Amino acid sequence: MKKNTYKSILFFVFALCSNLIIAQDAPPSDGVFRLQNVATGKYLTDAGASATAVTMSDNGENPNTHFRFVQIGSFYNIDSETFGILRAKGTGEVVSTSKASPAADTDKTWTLHKTVTENVYRIEARTSSKFLYHEEDGSVTNIVAAETDDRSNWNLVLYVQTPVEVAPDEDTSSSIGCSDEFRNPSRTGPDLENKVNVGTIDDRTCYSNYSESSVNGKTWGVYNITDESNHIGTKQPRMERSLSRSSKTGVGSYARFTGTFRILEVGDTGSFNSSGSYLAQAKGKHSGEGGSADPAILLYRAHPVLGTGINAGKQVAFDIYAERILERGGEGSTGREVVFLKRVNKNEEVSFELEVGFRTDPNDDTKKVHYCDAVIGGEAFNYNIPEPERGLESGIRYGAYRVRGGRAQFRWANTTYQKVEVEDTGDSFTPSDDVFRLRNVATGQFLTDAGVSATPVTMTDSGEPTNTHWTFVESGSYFNIDTQVGGILRAPGSGGPGGAYVIVSTTKAPPASDTDKTWTIYHNQTEDTYRFESRTAGRFLYHNQDGTVTHSTASADDARSKWEAIPTSQSLSVSTNTLEKASLKVYPNPAKSNFTIALSNISEADVIIYNTLGKLVYKEKTNTGDIKFKNNSNLTPGIYLIKAISGEGKVFHTKLIIR
Repeated sequence: MKKNTYKSILFFVFALCSNLIIAQDAPPSDGVFRLQNVATGKYLTDAGASATAVTMSDNGENPNTHFRFVQIGSFYNIDSETFGILRAKGTGEVVSTSKASPAADTDKTWTLHKTVTENVYRIEARTSSKFLYHEEDGSVTNIVAAETDDRSNWNLVLYVQTPVEVAPDEDTSSSIGCSDEFRNPSRTGPDLENKVNVGTIDDRTCYSNYSESSVNGKTWGVYNITDESNHIGTKQPRMERSLSRSSKTGVGSYARFTGTFRILEVGDTGSFNSSGSYLAQAKGKHSGEGGSADPAILLYRAHPVLGTGINAGKQVAFDIYAERILERGGEGSTGREVVFLKRVNKNEEVSFELEVGFRTDPNDDTKKVHYCDAVIGGEAFNYNIPEPERGLESGIRYGAYRVRGGRAQFRWANTTYQKVEVEDTGDSFTPSDDVFRLRNVATGQFLTDAGVSATPVTMTDSGEPTNTHWTFVESGSYFNIDTQVGGILRAPGSGGPGGAYVIVSTTKAPPASDTDKTWTIYHNQTEDTYRFESRTAGRFLYHNQDGTVTHSTASADDARSKWEAIPTSQSLSVSTNTLEKASLKVYPNPAKSNFTIALSNISEADVIIYNTLGKLVYKEKTNTGDIKFKNNSNLTPGIYLIKAISGEGKVFHTKLIIR
């Protein structure tokens, strides 16, 4: 009797266990699944490269988190929807492969074990007693693990495809040709009187005109363009809105646009380089040569993501890329780079913010950056534009632009725009009647007039001779650099009389407006140094290593493009003594509430502080070298101009940033 009871109990336990764990179970269906780890909630993710470790993702929306179980004999391949089947290495690592299913390889076949009561699965590497496991360090392995360890348990979440829906305001016409009705006479052709979208229309498509629709409780601007529908000019079709530019380059200047977009369709040629359409772009003119006179700085490009199964061939989502310049005026594959940002679904409402402007370089308070910051669907994507010192404007356009195959359809709602313009006082130059010696910062030598027209200027060790003495004469928005013994300086082009871009003397008297004889002068007040740009060519007065003087492209850090302007009234007898200069400085800068205004070799001065609106916020007469400000609540965060007027009537400027 006891033996029978023991056998009965043993049979009951066996039956119970077999109910809970069943070897070689089948998946719930032959559908597509996301494998979600029970312990961490993350999803198994294919690496997309052979022999590369699989990873885990926070969501299971991307195709590389989708897998099928393909039966091969008594086992299964775990087959990625985007690549190949998974491999369980003997070292314990789980990697992606490019091998297609079905495959009977020992290291690429798996056994499924279902825990009925929990409706979860354990996935064994064939019959090795090692199970698919999400480690604490984030890696995925196949190791021996207890049934109760949820890091070895997985939910098989069925991925159900839903048919992509046609949006209420989507154009589904099979005809994408031009219509005489929409052949506008000019780019600013028909626009609605009380349009909801901000900006001025730039309509270069004969496929449609701007219209509006009401969807989801919002009024949307409708921007539809098609391939080869530009009947005005030769460029890509577009229907965009331009916004007035922020034309100042001082720290704190910016143009800022906000809105919400929906994408219904973009151009598709089957090739990445020619597919996609632009939904917005940052614009900005620059000084100097290179590319378009009004180039795009950064464009936001939407590329089609095609569906599978019931959505095969349909645009179900869009990958957003940033196409950004690598150099001022950069165009084409060598001048721009294309960087992936994020994926959005078709007809999804996505918030969009774009700000282009100038701010202080966080790594060097004496410099600034020209930035292009975007926030798309709550994610920030910031970019610092190359060569900020050459930036002249900040602008924004949005709508629909570029389609090289098919049709593009964008919708915009809740659009706003604002701009702030701050004069760049940090590098501004105030003309003076003084006579100066121009000493190169790198070499210590002085610019010297040749005394003969069309002859290269030289450099000398002494600043005493009269042919090393210069004045700055205003000529419109520019300056002539005038010698005391001859005429003004000329900056020729590549075919100049002294050689390519070699600076030569002239006999011409100032003021003169000739393009090759006018200069833009930049004053770095922190260093009290100058840079002389040949008008707006992006080339600066430069003392070369071979001794010649040219106007050359040079970074703001290159000391050979920097010059001291030393008044002839100042003694040069001690050449190493930096040469008793009167100066006005402020430190730290940027500051919070504590800072010091330092006056060097300025006796009895009126010190004045203005805000960016020109309002006087501080004034004091002082005989001391330093004025210390502590816990000053009068100066709220922003940009301020500090001016010191000496007893002799000389004026000094500098800029202060309060954070």
